[in-house]
Amino acid sequence: MRKITNLFKHTDIKGAFKNNNTISQILRPKATNNTPIYNKCGIHKLTCKTFQHVYMRQTSRNVKQRYLEHVRYIRNSNPQSAFAQHTLNNQHEYGTIEEIM
Repeated sequence: MRKITNLFKHTDIKGAFKNNNTISQILRPKATNNTPIYNKCGIHKLTCKTFQHVYMRQTSRNVKQRYLEHVRYIRNSNPQSAFAQHTLNNQHEYGTIEEIM
């Protein structure tokens, strides 16, 4: 916001800052999200069972769908993802998935 303010420093245009961290917003109860954890998009971590190799990525699709894609790549011997490539090249078992954020 400071950069924008500096752009208009030599004009008659004035800017205002708005604070989103008000007391009422902090004290207001948070809305609950009942979406199951693996049906959300976000950062996920796959761990190889054999080697404990960690593959961490961000996805805009839901985590479960992305995990099933990795499994499909492994079953079809398609090294399209880095995790599938690791699993296929080292003949390891694919392991667990965790949703990080």
